[in-house]
Amino acid sequence: MFDKMMLFLFLLISIIAPFAGEGHAINALGSSAVAVGLIANIGFMLYNRLRMFSKNLFHGEIVKQLQLMYKPLLNAHIMLNMLGYFAGMTHGLLYVRHLEPISISLVFVMNVLMASGFLLRYTSARDVRIFNKLLHSQLILSVMLVMLVILHAMTAEE
Repeated sequence: MFDKMMLFLFLLISIIAPFAGEGHAINALGSSAVAVGLIANIGFMLYNRLRMFSKNLFHGEIVKQLQLMYKPLLNAHIMLNMLGYFAGMTHGLLYVRHLEPISISLVFVMNVLMASGFLLRYTSARDVRIFNKLLHSQLILSVMLVMLVILHAMTAEE
């Protein structure tokens, strides 16, 4: 199913790319990818911190309600990240003729984070889950992603 989805996305981009000009629509696609990524990740990180804090401080109904919210919020986090990822990749593919080292690094970091999150969610082998949890939750990767997005936005006009 995933390969069919990727083929469909590639064909869709191949059809759209010749009609996409150097305009505001492609820039808006990149900006929306950043906005969706911020919403997905900051909200989920705050929820996880609240959940861990409440385990140590509270007991009973509050903790139970926060635990029940985990799966739906995780699914929302995954869906929003996928939406931002595909919007960012589409933005990059439409601007592929302006490829530069910062953009290539950004693509690499986005792919590593997306692949580790995908494997973290959909694998069950203990060793693979531990490795992906360590990789997906690395602060250095998140900081690199933010810095590369900022650098990309600053140098995009040049």
